[in-house]
Amino acid sequence: MNRPMLRLALSCSVLTALIATARADDPPADDAAPGGAPKVFLNNSPAVVAYQLKRLTNPQLIALERKDNDPKYKPIYEAMLSRAGLDRKYRQEAVEALAKFNKSDPVIEILSAIGKVDQSDKQTVRELVSMLMAQKPAALVAQREKIQSLATDSESNAVKQAAYATLATADGKPDSAWEFAQSNQGVGAMLGGIALINDAKLRGAFFSKVEPLARKASDPQIQTAAIDALGSVSGHEAEAFKILTDIISSGQGNDRLTAVRAIRHIPDDKWPDAQIEGLAAAVVKLIEQTAAAERTKPAVLQAIQLGDDLTGLLSEEKGAPLRKTLHELGVRVVAIRTLREQMAFDTRYFAVQAGKPVQVVLDNEDAMPHNLVITAPGAMQEVAVAGGQMPAPAEPTDLAYVPTTPKVITAMPLIQPDESATLSFTAPKDPGEYPFVCTFPGHWVRMYGVMLVVPDYDAWERKPTFPKDPLTGKAIETSKTDPNSLQAHQH
Repeated sequence: MNRPMLRLALSCSVLTALIATARADDPPADDAAPGGAPKVFLNNSPAVVAYQLKRLTNPQLIALERKDNDPKYKPIYEAMLSRAGLDRKYRQEAVEALAKFNKSDPVIEILSAIGKVDQSDKQTVRELVSMLMAQKPAALVAQREKIQSLATDSESNAVKQAAYATLATADGKPDSAWEFAQSNQGVGAMLGGIALINDAKLRGAFFSKVEPLARKASDPQIQTAAIDALGSVSGHEAEAFKILTDIISSGQGNDRLTAVRAIRHIPDDKWPDAQIEGLAAAVVKLIEQTAAAERTKPAVLQAIQLGDDLTGLLSEEKGAPLRKTLHELGVRVVAIRTLREQMAFDTRYFAVQAGKPVQVVLDNEDAMPHNLVITAPGAMQEVAVAGGQMPAPAEPTDLAYVPTTPKVITAMPLIQPDESATLSFTAPKDPGEYPFVCTFPGHWVRMYGVMLVVPDYDAWERKPTFPKDPLTGKAIETSKTDPNSLQAHQH
């Protein structure tokens, strides 16, 4: 056979394989594999196999037959490790299988995956980083050179932050990672990585390095990163609170708003009582000095929420005038954060006045995407289960996992890791307990709370009542979620 005919034959062979999988994402017919997944022809070229796997939905991918003792299934495990939106247990399965196939270890496989994943896919990068830092320190130390390469060579700042955090985790102390960062112009990335460190004691050990830079640094970007990092240094909450309060009181521009965000990372039971009134007044002054058109921006909305939180801790005599000023400065603003790797909102309930404008700001600090859907009273589980059964949307801008039903009061789209969104709406005219929930599949059992709609918000603040947990029926007597209780629940 001459060369043109040979090329034609090969092209037809590849085309035939592609046609066989051209509708692999459609419901399987007679050629379906066991478990309902379409057939995947693993004996084809790597390009054809990759094409087949890419066309599968996540449920179809995890339904594929696979064995960790047969190398032909390796592409399936590689796809599972890097696929966006896949549960962590499947990534863990993939890491173990690939380490077995390649006679390597999980650290090498995770590092390899981080290097291959599209760095714009923040969700998957963060999940892989989380898996990396969960490895044993000795295994991380053995791969120090590769981790250092990620810290210095990656084009993604998120990967650099994660790499520096991993170096510190490997050592169990900050010194070596900090020195490496200083030598490679990576101090900003190291500061950003502190919040990623799982060990609270290790995060606290960075305080002596962060504190002077938060007060003054020759590079404004480094100072801003240090201010932000102060909210994550455990064991030094009172000192960090004082520094951040001083910045909000006397600082300028973005540093004040960065300090607001950092304080909101400090658990409110760690806020020094003696400093709360002064900070509340400083926050009110900050809002007053902000142009009205700027008050709906996420960073400013967080400041308004902080002001609400602070005034709520003061006596009625001291708190009421400040709260009144805050309420006069804008709409009712509620800032909600996701708790990293806890699958929970930091807010258990919030109150709004019936028929009045509301803005909810969701700041997603988790490694997974989340949304926020407000439902009619008593409809949370019905809406969440229906949403979780929906396929992923065709367009990123579409509302994901939100069913079309009058029981959905309002909803925001899926928010990716390290991003935030604002939901503006008018509170229902009828007072009641309206649940809010993340309807991403499987999240609703932990990620929910209550929007309490009251006839008169000022009257409610003077004599608050508490909503009931939508699942347990018990009164929710604290507005903030306790991460420690979630941790205990998880383990």
